[in-house]
Amino acid sequence: MTSSPPADATARPAAAPGALAALTARALGTCARTPSLLLTPLFTSAFFLVIYEAQLSALARTATPGGRYVDLVLPLCLLTTAFTGGATAGQLLVRDITSGYHARLWLTPVPRWALLAAPVLAGIAVLTAQAAALTGLGVLLGATPAAGPAALAALVGATVLLGTGFLLLAAAAGLHTGNTAAVGSVTLVFFPLSFFTATFVPRDLLDGWMGTAADLNPLPPPLETLRGLLALDWPDQTPWPGAAVTAVILVLGAVAAHLALVRRTRTGV
Repeated sequence: MTSSPPADATARPAAAPGALAALTARALGTCARTPSLLLTPLFTSAFFLVIYEAQLSALARTATPGGRYVDLVLPLCLLTTAFTGGATAGQLLVRDITSGYHARLWLTPVPRWALLAAPVLAGIAVLTAQAAALTGLGVLLGATPAAGPAALAALVGATVLLGTGFLLLAAAAGLHTGNTAAVGSVTLVFFPLSFFTATFVPRDLLDGWMGTAADLNPLPPPLETLRGLLALDWPDQTPWPGAAVTAVILVLGAVAAHLALVRRTRTGV
């Protein structure tokens, strides 16, 4: 006669997807009720996109092929959205930790990884909406991808993929410290770097110390990949340098988030 396994052993795996879905839905609800999480990164990037395009478009003839300056500045604003919107997961975790909700979940059979994955998934959904809305605004301002409409979807996808790395880094900071300022530091590290690159002109127009700074900066490869999706046809795309940097950020984020989760599991909440 064989003995059946304990109830928890069979219930937990089956409950994991349901628990993850419920926690993700709750995190999305929190985003919807918190305009600073949902709208602030979008409005900030949209503001800069409109201002940059309106004030600097006169440089378009010398800075961009075809005279569309928005094709140059939209990827920059998408890059900014990736790491400002990427703070969402960390902020959601800090809210739950400081309210005590996270500690209560820790006493339930909910898988520990789901407590981390849910805010990250919610952040991905929010970032996708933000990137799509900003890309739509860019189209209204005249952005026209050389590779056709499919390049716009690729532009959003590349932004979300890069932003997922920042979401994981922010989640690691939030889980490790339970502090909003620590989560904000993830954005503060990368935001200044976006100005030490080919911010308003193509890379080949930079020289002197700014050119050297751009060469040492990790952000130009993904920025140039985003710009290539607008400026180049598919056979001319060179996404590999940007993809490599994105992969490094994703791996660093995943490792940091895993270590933060292991630490909190061992030390308690």
